[in-house]
Amino acid sequence: MSELKLNNGEVIKVKLETLPKVNEFRRFFRVFFSRKVVIFGMAVILLTIIAAIFAPVIAPYDPYEQNLCNVLQPPSAEHLLGTDTIGRDTLSRIIYGSRIALFVGVATVGIAAFIGTVIGLIAGYLGHKTYTVIMRLTDALMSMPPLMIALVLSVVLGAGVRGVMVAITFSLLPGYIRLVTGQVLSIKQNDYIMSALSMGSKKARIMFRHILPNCLSPIIVQMTMMMGLAIMMEATLSFLNMGITPPTPAWGSLCYDGYKYLLMRPVLSLSPGFAIMLLVFSFNMVGDGLRDTLDPRLRGTI
Repeated sequence: MSELKLNNGEVIKVKLETLPKVNEFRRFFRVFFSRKVVIFGMAVILLTIIAAIFAPVIAPYDPYEQNLCNVLQPPSAEHLLGTDTIGRDTLSRIIYGSRIALFVGVATVGIAAFIGTVIGLIAGYLGHKTYTVIMRLTDALMSMPPLMIALVLSVVLGAGVRGVMVAITFSLLPGYIRLVTGQVLSIKQNDYIMSALSMGSKKARIMFRHILPNCLSPIIVQMTMMMGLAIMMEATLSFLNMGITPPTPAWGSLCYDGYKYLLMRPVLSLSPGFAIMLLVFSFNMVGDGLRDTLDPRLRGTI
């Protein structure tokens, strides 16, 4: 209760009710899991992670084991997705291929996010010539499709996991640099940044202690969305024989091995293609859900 004095001198008592404090974790999970498509995407991603971790237990056969007596076998109880041109079990190779897809996706997106965030912080905060040089180079890279950059670098670096990772990482950098730079240009004008400057805080402390935490939400969303793109690019490079080299099972190379037999054994190419489509779709849906949850303008209510 609080007292309120009117102009005529009369004093009245007013009961003030405070709104209950909202738990941010509860709000996050409530909004994030409010869409069924996001739940489906999370389920697919978790199942893929489980399959990648426990591949030796889940896979019915050794993905490298050849059996020339069972070449191009149709789906059956013994081989659920049939066998390839040298008798290897297709399902086992798809399960093991999830390891490559997740490893390349997580590694390239994580490295690109780290390097791009640091460069974006420097460009946005320092400004002037530093900003001009970095952003013009970024614009030049963004003028080319990421896949084209990855293809050129793959030819230069050669096939293999290391070459694919470097190529995809470099092709994803411009998006993070531009995103973080735009966030920094907006955040550094706030009053608490001016206060930190007036108190003599160093530039590095302001960038990484005050500005970076306020950039994390869009960076996390960007990383989730880029996961699908990185997996798609790795599959494309492997399909073109510029990515993961045989006999390592990769979804893109599995599609390439099976496309010649689309009329006779379509499952050889369609099954890894469906796995790529499903995982990329799931990461995009989860990224969309994170954007809706972390963006205050799109955030739902309890």
